[in-house]
Amino acid sequence: MRLFIGELKSSNQSYRVDLELPPSIVEIGRYRDMIIKGGFLTMGTKRIGLARIEALVENLKREIAFGAGTTLKGFRKQVVLSGGGTTTLTAADSGAYCIFNVAAASNFTLPAPKLGMHFTFIQTIINTADHVIQAATNDHGFLGGVTLTNTTADQTDTFSTATDGNNDFITLNATTTGGAAAGSIIEVVAILDSSAAKCWAVSGNLICSGAGATPFGDAQI
Repeated sequence: MRLFIGELKSSNQSYRVDLELPPSIVEIGRYRDMIIKGGFLTMGTKRIGLARIEALVENLKREIAFGAGTTLKGFRKQVVLSGGGTTTLTAADSGAYCIFNVAAASNFTLPAPKLGMHFTFIQTIINTADHVIQAATNDHGFLGGVTLTNTTADQTDTFSTATDGNNDFITLNATTTGGAAAGSIIEVVAILDSSAAKCWAVSGNLICSGAGATPFGDAQI
């Protein structure tokens, strides 16, 4: 379905401007009274401008079922830079790459979990103070584990969270619990739809030095 928007004119040329609309737009229940009339999209007797159409599409909360073989090109995820201090993430940040990009003390605090939220934490620098990932509520923490790859060859350890799911801090201390080199990465996924013990699943690979130790705790290590 093609929607005529208008014409752009220069000194010696004119260009038709069209907006390609998916056929399913007329099937959306919320907008079922929209009709295409005379080349313009209307709602009742009122014409709808391009800005309004854009706002309607941006605020449309629906699942999108892509067909087999669909390829997304040019797609980039949101990036949240720590910049030091405490960064409190929100539900709108779900899916983001959260970057520890300064050596100073840095903390990412997770939002209240909603099933399916996910965050990827990446360390791009060797820290000089603790880098921390923290659940929003005490004891409403993590399940899972991480691998610690040592800067000394052929030394690798693995550590898991407490099985009660109450560990609500992940601390990279720049040596034994991770952060000894740039490149540590942690994935966190909400597996409950409300804040409680065992609400976040965690996995990842951390780079440590010395005698590797667990990064998980009920407080900052």
